[in-house]
Amino acid sequence: MVRLHQDRSRPVLGGQRRRKLSWNHSTVLLALLAAAVAYMGVRVIGRDLGAATHIGVGHVEEAKVGAVPANALAAAVGSGPAVPGPAPVATPGEPASKSRPRNEAKVETVAQQLLATARDHLGRKVTPTTYSVDDPRANSGSHLDLLERALAGNLSLKSALVRHRTRNPQAYGLASKPAPTLDERRRTWTTDNLLVFLGTFAEKVAVEPASSFEAGDIVVVQRKRGSQRQLAAVVSDVADEAGNPQILVLDPADHAPRELPIRGNYNLLHHFRLTAAHLEHIRQALDLGAGRGPIGTTL
Repeated sequence: MVRLHQDRSRPVLGGQRRRKLSWNHSTVLLALLAAAVAYMGVRVIGRDLGAATHIGVGHVEEAKVGAVPANALAAAVGSGPAVPGPAPVATPGEPASKSRPRNEAKVETVAQQLLATARDHLGRKVTPTTYSVDDPRANSGSHLDLLERALAGNLSLKSALVRHRTRNPQAYGLASKPAPTLDERRRTWTTDNLLVFLGTFAEKVAVEPASSFEAGDIVVVQRKRGSQRQLAAVVSDVADEAGNPQILVLDPADHAPRELPIRGNYNLLHHFRLTAAHLEHIRQALDLGAGRGPIGTTL
């Protein structure tokens, strides 16, 4: 019997050819891809590098979060101009250029306290009142409260005035020692009594010339029109372009603190200067400690 043998060589040969054709096709694709990449590198990326358009690309996110060079802080702190202080407050109704700082001399400590408190009241827009407000951080207060609040860390001006009036009633126009009551204490807190007290313990300064005024001085003024109320005010550290000083005043007629020329709306009546030496003398003469004492204990 003759067996027919199947020839397996051709199918195998055909499979090898197919694998070879498949490998050759992949090689051609890879070669084309490599050529395309090379073309892009030469024509596009190379041109981009030549034009420097890549600079900053990829750093946008850093810029958004505020990335700062390592030496930026040191440069900002160690070099460059000093940071200016608060700008002078211009006279109401006049441009800011009309005012300039008064830096003739270093301000004395007590004057600094008076000036700082006056500026605090100006900045907070503390409402001027015709009556006293005991709370030192209240959003209202009288012109006398302004002085009390400024000196409270060193001396209770109100307590000192009450004690001096009690011990020296004749100096205040009284026939005898006033009664030790809260009502009497409240009656003591007036501009007339303050004038007697400052006339006794503070330095009296001439009202002329304008150069005699220093920032932090205390002045007593009276409106030229309207109310004839006398008001205590603090000399500002700002002057007009001619060098004329301004004052910081709590005038109930204005409903807000103001910084304005001394002689613009007011007549200047008295001028005083308080220093740390004056406060020490007051404490010793009246047997007072530093700071604010309890109400009603100094009579």
